[in-house]
Amino acid sequence: MMLGFIADLSANASILLIVCLVAVCAFEAINGFHDTANAVATVIYTKTLPPVFAVIWSGIWNFLGAMFGGIAVAMGMIKLMPLNDMMTIPLNENIAMVLAILFTAIAWNLGTWYFGIPCSSSHTMIGSLLGGGFAYYSVHGGAGPNWDKAKDVGMSLLVSPLFGFALAILLMFLLRALVKKKTIFKSPDETKKTPPTWIRAILIGTCTLVSY
Repeated sequence: MMLGFIADLSANASILLIVCLVAVCAFEAINGFHDTANAVATVIYTKTLPPVFAVIWSGIWNFLGAMFGGIAVAMGMIKLMPLNDMMTIPLNENIAMVLAILFTAIAWNLGTWYFGIPCSSSHTMIGSLLGGGFAYYSVHGGAGPNWDKAKDVGMSLLVSPLFGFALAILLMFLLRALVKKKTIFKSPDETKKTPPTWIRAILIGTCTLVSY
């Protein structure tokens, strides 16, 4: 079906579409080794899992998440774009916009990965989509980015770290109050041992959920 669709396009549009598909695959590959590092950092640092096994484990669950986790997040992100207005412009321009969005996200992901800066690929893509929508507006006019959706996404990006920060502090205080064995709060480099089984189970569980 895809090959038939490409065959019906002009030569330039076909080339652009193929480049676009390659860029999507490249972004997903970079997303894999970029975000997997975030998912496996705790299990590797605490010696809960060997590094190679941790990466394979995370990759498996990342694949399962893509297959069975639904596309609600992806659809929410794509709604940042002026989809109705984009239907009125030539296909070549739409593909060029998608390429610009993908290349921007790829460049930023590679840069943050190279310099060891923690960064979410989803956040990167959100920024690229908003930039693409604004570029469309500056050239063609119309509605531009979906600012109502952008406000919802922006609020989520603002609240999520604060919620995680507050919950982590609360859980740490609870653990310090309830857990008698204080060695679990020491750095793995100090103890030279793997955490207790129940801690390892929690760490593996969180790694799995983040990967999924």
